[in-house]
Amino acid sequence: MTRLPVVPPRNGCEPARVDTALPPLAPQLFALDPGIRYVAVNQGGRIVELTQRGSAPTNNPPETDRMEELFVNPTVLDLTRRRGELDLGGVRYVVVRYGPMFQLLLPYRAGHLSVGLELSVDPVAVARRIAGQLGLPV
Repeated sequence: MTRLPVVPPRNGCEPARVDTALPPLAPQLFALDPGIRYVAVNQGGRIVELTQRGSAPTNNPPETDRMEELFVNPTVLDLTRRRGELDLGGVRYVVVRYGPMFQLLLPYRAGHLSVGLELSVDPVAVARRIAGQLGLPV
C-alpha cells in the first residue's frame, strides 16, 4: 500500500470538526476484494485518508486525486443526495465509470468514502460488501 500525502483544504476556511481517531479504512477494504485499487476518505472537507494499493499503479497524478476528493466527489454526492432526499429515500452510493476504472462513492460519517475499482469488478457487489462492513445502509 502506498499512503499518499494528505493535504488540508486550501480555501482558507476552517473545516468542520471531524473524528481524527478514525482507524484507516484501506486495509479492511483492500481485504474485501483484490480489485479495489484506491481508498480515500474525506471528512468535513478534509482528506483524512488517501491510499493506493501497492500492486495497482495509479492511472493519474496524485494531485488530481486530491482535487477529485476535495471538489468533484463531494459535489457529485451532494447533488445525488439532494435529489434522492426529494422522494427516493436518499442516496446509498454512486458509481462512476471512467475510462480505465470505476469510482465508487459512498456517504460516510461527516463526508464520503471513495473507492477506485478495476473494471473487472462488479461495483454494485463491492458497494454492498463495503456498506455491510462499515454498517452503512445498502
